[in-house]
Amino acid sequence: MNRRIQLIVCFLAVHFFVYAQFDCSMDLRLLKYLNDSKKVNESLILSSLMLKEQKCNASIDSVLFYRGWAFYQLQQLDSATGYFLSVRIPDSLYNKARFFAVITSLYKNNPGLSDSIAQTIRLSSHVISDLKNLCLAGISLYQGNINSYREFAKVINADNYLISNEFNELAAASRLYEQKRKSPVKAAMFSAILPGSGKWYLGRKGQAITSFLTVGLLAGIASEFVVKNGWKNFYSLSAVSATAIFYGGNIYGSYYLGKQLNKRADEKIKQDIQYYLHVAVRNVYQ
Repeated sequence: MNRRIQLIVCFLAVHFFVYAQFDCSMDLRLLKYLNDSKKVNESLILSSLMLKEQKCNASIDSVLFYRGWAFYQLQQLDSATGYFLSVRIPDSLYNKARFFAVITSLYKNNPGLSDSIAQTIRLSSHVISDLKNLCLAGISLYQGNINSYREFAKVINADNYLISNEFNELAAASRLYEQKRKSPVKAAMFSAILPGSGKWYLGRKGQAITSFLTVGLLAGIASEFVVKNGWKNFYSLSAVSATAIFYGGNIYGSYYLGKQLNKRADEKIKQDIQYYLHVAVRNVYQ
């Protein structure tokens, strides 16, 4: 009798285990379908239920990945990063989750976290190795570390068709970064010597001509009033004050313009790095 009961219990346990695995497999396929179909809200509801019911413990990492992917599609990058980083070894989605966590962290302007995540990626093939080094090179360039960028870039196979274009674009961004920047201090000094020359130095020739003519015209008017009426005359003082204000504004304007141009150039390079690393990761995991 006891033997029969044991067999029945064993049979039921196996039956429920197999059924649970089948049910879990169906849910995972549905979860993937919802993500692929961009039915993100439905995907989040299903993944939340699966985590709550704990009926897919053997595939919990896949559920976490797809939940992170849903947040990624919603551009809720902090949540996406958290779920991507929850995926553990040896899940087949581990590397994919890590690469996309690198991208989401970089879009959140956190290159330090991106670098730390990239270091944990497992090298399972030459393609993954090249992609990892490309990410590390891009992160180094994002941080302004040219030497580190070069170290990672030189071990990348530039002929890898999945990342070759993005590798070349990063190389172009590195050349832009290394170009000699226009000095805001020099621009201010040039404008102090000759109004408008600082903006000419910065490549803003139209603004340079306008500044030169404005300050020159005001200086001419002020000189005329001073010669005719003397320094203590109201109109003379007003004209001299206006000239001084525009002259000082021209100097500060040249300095500020130089700072802004350099800032925009840096921001453009960082945006390019984010974009091309993102494209490279999607090329490999499309």
